Amino acid sequence: ETKKESAGLSPAETKELESLKQQIIERKAILKEQGMSGGQQNKDEEIVKMVARMNELKEKQEPGSTKKEKDGKKDKKTPLSAEEQKDFAQLQNDIELYKAKLRNEFGYSNKDIKADPDLKDMQGGFPKAELRADALCGRA
Repeated sequence: ETKKESAGLSPAETKELESLKQQIIERKAILKEQGMSGGQQNKDEEIVKMVARMNELKEKQEPGSTKKEKDGKKDKKTPLSAEEQKDFAQLQNDIELYKAKLRNEFGYSNKDIKADPDLKDMQGGFPKAELRADALCGRA
């Protein structure tokens, strides 16, 4: 029993965590087919319950892992949901179109484009190098 506590999750809990992840993905796919946005999906009663339980298990597995800390200590990035990936791809496309417009219609140089405040707003909190690396590696 003490091993269970020190190791985090029991085999049954580990199995439950994996199962919950899969159930959330499947439920969100169904909701998406019904035309729900990502935000609406996240408010779905079943999703809320499953995510809450999943976070309980994750917290037990690795205490502090589900706390939203912005101190840069997170080692791995959370993979984006299908909805977020779609939004991210759309944003990347919009950024590229905007850059092309600046270059072609307004004669901006690359330096001017990098300094454009509207472009910086579009890029939001995504550092450019991360954007490019993640996109190239298929980790949108």
